[in-house]
Amino acid sequence: MIIAEPGPTPPSAAGSHDSVPPRRPSGPPARSSAPPARSVPPPSRPAPPPSRPGGWTTRLGEACVLGLGVAALAAVPTALRTARAGASFLDGLLVGAAVLLPLVTLALILARAAGRGFRGIVGAGAERLAVLRIALWIGVSVPVLAALAALLKAATHHRGLAGATFGVLGLAGVAAAALLTQRLVALGDRLAARGVKPWILAVAGAAIGALPLIAAFAPLAAFAGSATEDAGAAVRAALVDGAIALVATALVSSIDLGAAVGRVASLAGVPLAALVLMAATARIESFPPLGQALRAGGGLAATLFGALERWTDRDGDGTGSHFGGFDCDEGDPTRYPGAPSVAGGGVDQDCSGALGGGTILLAVAAARAPATPAPAAAAPAARSVASAPAAQDDRGAVVPAALTRPPASASPAAAASASRAPAAAPASPAQHRPDILLVTLDTVRADHTSAYGYRRDTTPRLAELAARGVVFERAYATSSETQRSIAPLVTGRRLSRAARDRRAWPTLLPENDTLAERLKRAGYLTAAVSSFTWISPERGFAQGFDRFETVYDLAHAERKATGHLAVRKAIEILDGHAQRAEPIFLWLHLFDAHERYVEHPGIHFGDGRTAAYDGEIAYVDRQLGALLDAVARGPRAGRAAILVHGSHGEALGEHRSLGHGLELYEEAIRVPLVVALPGAAPGRYPHPVSTADIAPTVLGLGGAEAADVEGESLVAIATGEGRAPRGPVFARTARRAALIDGDLKLIALKRKKRDRLLLFDLAADPRERRDLSGERPDALARLREKMSALESPAP
Repeated sequence: MIIAEPGPTPPSAAGSHDSVPPRRPSGPPARSSAPPARSVPPPSRPAPPPSRPGGWTTRLGEACVLGLGVAALAAVPTALRTARAGASFLDGLLVGAAVLLPLVTLALILARAAGRGFRGIVGAGAERLAVLRIALWIGVSVPVLAALAALLKAATHHRGLAGATFGVLGLAGVAAAALLTQRLVALGDRLAARGVKPWILAVAGAAIGALPLIAAFAPLAAFAGSATEDAGAAVRAALVDGAIALVATALVSSIDLGAAVGRVASLAGVPLAALVLMAATARIESFPPLGQALRAGGGLAATLFGALERWTDRDGDGTGSHFGGFDCDEGDPTRYPGAPSVAGGGVDQDCSGALGGGTILLAVAAARAPATPAPAAAAPAARSVASAPAAQDDRGAVVPAALTRPPASASPAAAASASRAPAAAPASPAQHRPDILLVTLDTVRADHTSAYGYRRDTTPRLAELAARGVVFERAYATSSETQRSIAPLVTGRRLSRAARDRRAWPTLLPENDTLAERLKRAGYLTAAVSSFTWISPERGFAQGFDRFETVYDLAHAERKATGHLAVRKAIEILDGHAQRAEPIFLWLHLFDAHERYVEHPGIHFGDGRTAAYDGEIAYVDRQLGALLDAVARGPRAGRAAILVHGSHGEALGEHRSLGHGLELYEEAIRVPLVVALPGAAPGRYPHPVSTADIAPTVLGLGGAEAADVEGESLVAIATGEGRAPRGPVFARTARRAALIDGDLKLIALKRKKRDRLLLFDLAADPRERRDLSGERPDALARLREKMSALESPAP
């Protein structure tokens, strides 16, 4: 039988019937190609959303709407830090979101454009799943790592052990986060298959990815801006903001708003974003201290905001006229906050709002803080910077060529460049020398202590010691940074001239000939008690000490009170050596006045940052009193030489600054210094001295050699044998240098092209409000020459 070949399908049947298969000669009948009436069609890859009218305008509007949400979320840490600096949370949220909005919106536009291209290659759903997996993985992993880091920080103070443990456990945590992320994405797929709307799943994914980040980093974000001493605090704050912005941007970049929402976004997105930008700009321009509070908090938004202010500095005087800047005349570099202003001159030179004379504007934190009395002399905050090293060994460590252990001799030139290094004291029998107690009060400024006339009775026990000792009314720290202010107490040299490694918190190397080693060679027993993790045996501080005790392993120094623990250890050491014939040198470091401030029972001076700081000083004074009482009860009370000093000060809003480690004004480097010697008459010394003078003073009291030690002994002043003025005092920070010579003080603001110099007369202007650099050029040149000599590297 001949079977005809089938012809082409008629046009009328092409759209309604499948092609009829050829008849089979045998076998079971062919199955019908039509599906059963109740069967569900198999799932297929979702088709890409239909293009909506409007093109780029719709995409821009969507990016603006989504960008507003991301920027507001990422600005929450900025708002917390701004509120802590003294402004309001809502102001910080508004301005922080506005600063981040252009950057986030641009990132969203680029990400969504890249996503459309990616979908064209791998399919409509793959790009969203890939972005979702990565974003969720980051969002889950980072809080896990943050929690692990916090746990290790609280559980151990051994940095090497903690680092190795973090590496192993952190890798396991990241792997676990990847598995969890895969389960979450699979759960989302099942929910989508059951009909859950995509936008609900997108919101849930954003919450899972971003909220753990906020929960993990909110404490860090809130306090990073206040930790100005730590050079990494600003970096950590920026990382917090950046991580939140990155995860949120990745999550929302794949969200499809839908046709209805897209039409609304195309109409309202750009105007809404413009409204936020204009509102934030108007708020900043109407209230410039808000910009200072935002920048004081630190973080990503603060960094961008600071760049905007510098962009408006057209005359190069260091201060912009917008975005929180106070410059009142961008066409005149001689007019800026703090510029010299002649009374009655008819020109507002210092931008104070007064014609001829006035005060500079303070940060909002200072404006809202409780008023404090004028300091007897203002105190700058500062951070010393290493001078050019004389040599660098194969470890990458700095080892000045002048260091020898033990030093054989010191030439006159070396002694002069080492800032008047004193000659060694004559030898005497060790049992006839005094016990030496050196007490370091971390972060205590002079004008907030009772012994220096403060209105609050914060330090009655220090005042009692001052009544029988010598008070150095104008003692200055070598820096407002902890590293540079503490190191000279141990090595007898500025940190820039000591042997150390190159870390931000350096390890002191064995090449140093420490005070403890010198005193041991002179016949002393040596002991120390530390409250702070950096001042540790691992960082070289125990070199030369017979006994080195720490209390930071008992209580975290930056979260809990440690002073009573440190004093208890110190009393145990004194009691254990009470019957020994040898004299003892004991160094006690009390950390509690350092931020973060905590409350103490029975101590309350009110609310606010200043009151909390005063409360910490009062607590430290109590611990000092407990030590003094123990010494007085002991059998060696009559032979104790006691030296008490502040490591550096603390800015509380003066000169638009908070904390320490940055500036060199009086509030940050003028510190208490009291020396009480057995049998010496009390008194007060009104001329400038430096905490660099403490090391040679201790060595002089102990009869130890002091070659190659910087500073000048204060023993003659403490015994009443000499009260004449001394040479200039020098302090240094990363971008600041200061020289105090009599009543004059020079501050150099270090810049790439040309330093900005400020000259103050502290006798007439103790708050350092009026710059005299333009009025007294001869004095300016003289102090600048002295500063250059002191800044030169050690030989």
